[in-house]
Amino acid sequence: MAGGTQAPERARAWLHNVARWLDREIEQTLALLISELVNNAVRHGGAGDGELIELELRATADGVGVEVSDPGPGFAPRQRERPLEDPGGWGLVLVDQMADRWGVTHDGRTHVWFELRNGGQV
Repeated sequence: MAGGTQAPERARAWLHNVARWLDREIEQTLALLISELVNNAVRHGGAGDGELIELELRATADGVGVEVSDPGPGFAPRQRERPLEDPGGWGLVLVDQMADRWGVTHDGRTHVWFELRNGGQV
């Protein structure tokens, strides 16, 4: 998927088309977290209009896994340091709080992944 300001909206539409097999609550959580990660890919990962953001959705043994990658230089996850009243900066906080597991890898592209458990009812 191409980057740019419309990327989060396109990611939600893609998810809606490919995730019809998922529980509605899981799909809504995925839409929120994917939107946040895609927005981060645009804002911090350099995924402008000419850059590629890759999305992967896969079933796991007890839920679903997602990976979002961008051309960015990578980063080490850290606690949010901004005051609570400051806007923005909540994307990875949401991923940390809502996902069962998540992480970041870098191999020339930045890969942020997370997993959600669904009690085996994916």
